[in-house]
Amino acid sequence: MDALILAAGRGTRMGRIENPKCLLDIGGIAIIDYQISCFREIGFNRIFVVTGYNSEMVRRHLKDSVDFLYNPDYAQTNNLYSMWTAREMMNDDFVCVYGDLFFDKQILQKCVDDKNEICLAIERNIRDETMRVRIKDNYVIEVNKLIPKESANGNFIGMAKFDKKCISFLFKEISTLVSNDNHDSYYTSAIESMIKKGQKVNYVETNGMMWFDIDEKHELEEAKKTCQKMIETRS
Repeated sequence: MDALILAAGRGTRMGRIENPKCLLDIGGIAIIDYQISCFREIGFNRIFVVTGYNSEMVRRHLKDSVDFLYNPDYAQTNNLYSMWTAREMMNDDFVCVYGDLFFDKQILQKCVDDKNEICLAIERNIRDETMRVRIKDNYVIEVNKLIPKESANGNFIGMAKFDKKCISFLFKEISTLVSNDNHDSYYTSAIESMIKKGQKVNYVETNGMMWFDIDEKHELEEAKKTCQKMIETRS
C-alpha cells in the first residue's frame, strides 16, 4: 500500500506564514514528519508528497525520504489538481491525507484494515468549516461542504483509502473535472461523481480519537496543547 500526502496549499487562513502548513511544528515535530512516521510504522511501501507553495522548503526538509510530485497551479486550484498530479504514480492501494491533517495513528490503521474499495475516515460530530458527509444504508452518499448541518451525518476528516481496483475509475472522474476547469474543486467531487455512477463508498469512524486539520492559528495553538501526549505515547 502507498501513501499520498496533499501538501501544495498556501494556508491563507493562517495569515502570512512562510512555511507550508505541513511543516508547522506540533509538539516538537512537523505535521508531515508525524504523518510519515505513522505510515512507516504501519508498513506502507511508498510515500508520495504533492508540493506547491514554497515546495523547496518541503524538499529540503524531507530530502530523499519520499517521492515528490508538484502542482504548479497550487495558487489557483484546489486539491483536485494536486490529486491529478499523482495519476501516473498511483497503481497500488493507497491512502490519501491532507498535508495539514494531524491524526491518531489508530484512525489510519482502521482505514487500512477496511476491505471496501473506497473508505473515508469520518467523525460523527459536526464541525464548522469541514467537509460534511451524508450516509444512507451504511454507505456515504454525499461528501461536500454544502451539506446543511441538520442533514449531515458527520465530517470527512481528510483521510481516504482507495483500492487499486477503483483507481482508473477515480482518475477518470478527476480527469473529467479537470477538463471542465473545476479550479476550486476538491477531489471529493470526483468521489461524488463515482457514487452517482454506482460506486459504493464505505467509512470508518474516529470514535473520539484525536484529529485536527490546521486551517487557522487558533487551531494550531489548540493542537499544540493537546497533541503532545499523543506523540509521546504513540506505539
